Parts: sequence; C-alpha cells; structure tokens
Amino acid sequence: MTTNWDDLKVLLAISRAGTLTGGAQLLGIDQSTAGRRLAALEADLGAILFIRSKLGFTPTAAGQAAIARALEIEGRAQRLADEVANADQGPSGLVRIVGNPWTLMRLAETALPVLLRRHPRLEIRTIGGSQPRSLARGDAVLALWFEIPPNQTEFAVRLGEVPYAIYKPRGADAAALPWVSFWDDDAPRRAPCRWIEQNRPAAERISLTATDSSVLRAGIRAGLGKGLLPMCLAEGDALLERVTAGPPDLVRALHLHAHPDTIQTARIQATMAWLRESFAQVFTPCATPPQDLAA
Repeated sequence: MTTNWDDLKVLLAISRAGTLTGGAQLLGIDQSTAGRRLAALEADLGAILFIRSKLGFTPTAAGQAAIARALEIEGRAQRLADEVANADQGPSGLVRIVGNPWTLMRLAETALPVLLRRHPRLEIRTIGGSQPRSLARGDAVLALWFEIPPNQTEFAVRLGEVPYAIYKPRGADAAALPWVSFWDDDAPRRAPCRWIEQNRPAAERISLTATDSSVLRAGIRAGLGKGLLPMCLAEGDALLERVTAGPPDLVRALHLHAHPDTIQTARIQATMAWLRESFAQVFTPCATPPQDLAA
C-alpha cells in the first residue's frame, strides 16, 4: 500500500486545527477536498482516524499512530527541503517568533535588521501574546517566555536575565503616585505581580494594570503612576527616571523554547544563534532611547 502524501498533509492539518474546516484552511483548500482526502486515507489504512463530534475531530488510537508516523515523514521532508534549498544560498523560509509584545518590539527595533541582512531569504513572523502555548510539531516556531518551564515535548535554553526597576515620570514625586502593575487574569502570580504584592505599601493604590510592559511604560510616561519596567525599555527615555538607584529591583530569566522536530533546521539554527548573540543588546539597559521615543 502506498499512502498519498497529500492525504497525510490533511491528516496533520486536521490534527493541528481540531476541525475539518480548520484543517482545510491551514492547507488553503476547500472543506470538501479535505474531507475526500481524509476519507481516502482512512480507506487506504482500513481504520477510522478521527472521532467526529460537534466539538471537533479527536484522533482515535489508530489516528494517533498515523499522526506520529506522518510527523516523522514531514520532519524528514522538511529537513531534506531545507538542506537542498540552503546548500549554497543560506537559511530560508518562515520562522515564527512567539512572545510578549514588548519583547518582540525590542527585537524588531534593535536586532532584527541584522538577522535579515545576514539571511535575506528568511521571513520572520512575530506573534504576540501573554500566555505560552504548546509548540506544534513540525512548525518552525521559537517562543520567548519568562519563568515558564518547557513541557515534555519542548527544547528550552536560558537566554539570559532581564533586569527590571521602578520608574516614574521625570520630576514627579514618587511618594504621591499610585502604581501601575502587570496583571494577567489567566496567570496573575507572575514575578512582577509577586514583587508588587510584597513591596507596595498598603496605603498606595494601583491605578493601571496591563498584560504587557509596553502599555505600562505608556501609562507611566503619561503620569498615571510608578511601576516596574524592563530597564531596556526605560533607560535613556527622557520622560522617565528611576525611583531607586543601585541594582535592579527585579531580575527575570528569559527562556527560548523550540520543538525538537525543527531544532536542527538551518532557519531555526540561524535564528537561535542570532537571538543568543543579540540578547545583551536587546534586553539589557540601552544608552539611548528607541527613535520613536526620542522626540
């Protein structure tokens, strides 16, 4: 029996999307075509691969086994295509980088031009969010998260430590200001939240909470209060000044997550090397503010 690779692509797309419609959209085909290919694959294998319900498509035991083998084939095909394409032209293709919006903004404004000049055939797609999500097998995805251990299917490396300090509007009386603070309804006990809980006097209220440091910085610059910011965002900003001198008030470890299936591809290797070498430039205090804040 020879299984059609196009049918296996449909199998993988449905497993990733959770629905027939979503799988078809991932592949850029119509739903009826995806349904026919899935039916053909089930007929070839002599097994039902998904349980269909109103909630979506759930793999059966046979489906899980088929998905595992299809992922192996996809990984080999991807590595082969990567090696052939890059034999004499360097890394190419799409790399997704997932992380907090402010970390992606810092990469774009400070270091991304270097990567794309070095590897012009790469395409970088940034995906901002405050909550980690599982990395799909076979996808060229790198994720940047604070204080999040890798799950059992991920590879992770510690990129470095990001210092934080308390900032206020320049010239303002810190004692008279309320606080701005990180907060995420799905994960309220992150390190900045714990620091604020432990160090904020009970009499001082919180005026603004946000899931991203770039919003908190905007609030502090607008005079809404004082709060913890990554020093790389705040140092050199003419509208901000530190409340306390000396060492950082908080240090957070930033980790790089990847899926083992794609870790050896040329585009992921090149992007990981760039992230490591750029870390200090991007995430430690800068001497001058970004251009958009300098005016």
